[in-house]
Amino acid sequence: MKHIHKTIIAMSLILTLASFAVFAEAIAEKADEPVEFSSLDLGSAEYQTIIDSFEAELSAYESQRDMLHSRMEEARSRGDAGDYFDAKDFLRTLERPSITKEQTEILIGRILNESDQEAKDSFANWLRENSAFYSPRVTLALDTSKEEGWAKYIDFSYSIGTDAGGTVTLPSLNGLYTEDHGVFVGWGITPDEVTYEAGEEIDGIYSDVTLYAVFKEGVLFYDSVTGTQVFEEGGEITAPELESPDGNCVFLGWYDIMGRKVDVPETIESGKSAVYYAKWRSLDVENVNAKYYNDLTVPAETQVKLEFSVVNKGNGNAGAFTVELVPENGSALKVLTGGISAYSLREGGSKKGSFTVIAYGNGGDAVNATIVVTDDDGNTWTEPVTFTIK
Repeated sequence: MKHIHKTIIAMSLILTLASFAVFAEAIAEKADEPVEFSSLDLGSAEYQTIIDSFEAELSAYESQRDMLHSRMEEARSRGDAGDYFDAKDFLRTLERPSITKEQTEILIGRILNESDQEAKDSFANWLRENSAFYSPRVTLALDTSKEEGWAKYIDFSYSIGTDAGGTVTLPSLNGLYTEDHGVFVGWGITPDEVTYEAGEEIDGIYSDVTLYAVFKEGVLFYDSVTGTQVFEEGGEITAPELESPDGNCVFLGWYDIMGRKVDVPETIESGKSAVYYAKWRSLDVENVNAKYYNDLTVPAETQVKLEFSVVNKGNGNAGAFTVELVPENGSALKVLTGGISAYSLREGGSKKGSFTVIAYGNGGDAVNATIVVTDDDGNTWTEPVTFTIK
């Protein structure tokens, strides 16, 4: 009898310990579960706690959603309409976890006050991906208090298009001006002073910011070829001296916004402004080849078509130009037909041309000539050509 009693006691103890172990395990599992996102103090909770809590809710939602989709597919395959629509109705009641506008505002405050740059960037990018209310924007605008109707068309805004804290390139708006209000000189956090140069890259955008187009009275000299940009604030002015970036560029002078060539004045009246553009012409000969023959190696006393292209590498319409093939003095080359006579060639455009020629000589002889391009102003560009007799 005592033996049976001891056995019962031992079994009870084992069951008690087992129950305690299960209970302890459940408590431990409960302790590991993330706190509900809505119950967190977002102003002080650790970033990782915030992320884990929200993503746990998101994971639970996605699991339920996927399970219901699977149930619907199974019901469809069984032909069980009742189960299919029950699952579908349940699916409609599911709400995807989201971060509210108010919660986002709290977290933006955390980001802006964060001193650890790595943590700042990491959490800002996470918030941008998970909150519909966090998409920092740079708004570029005029000072609307001036009611300047002449330039309302540059009042615009656009999204960053990069991760939070990423880089934004500001528009240059080169040449925007009026004689009465001045020349656009850059962007400012106020309408009165330049904070960022035109075309400058800025980074570290974590919240919405408005930048104003800043205008000043004076003269802007702008050259797209050399990158020269000089602003002089009225009074005596001097046009900057420019050097050709290569041997092919010919400086044509300074032009106004209407495309008219101007003589730059020595002074400009107070209250007046202007923008002058440097204009260059560059006509380059490219893709020179003898049709059907490699490396300009051609048979003697045979008509050969010499093909080429003229490319406008200047910063404006090239206007009219002609092309001729000039044999070297004493060269045994006869030019029968061909060339180009063009009335215009847009910037970046090209025109194809050809000459039909006959070269004379013995095998291995070199026959030299030059392609000469001449514009209406008498400027010339040349490209040497050497035929080799087969």
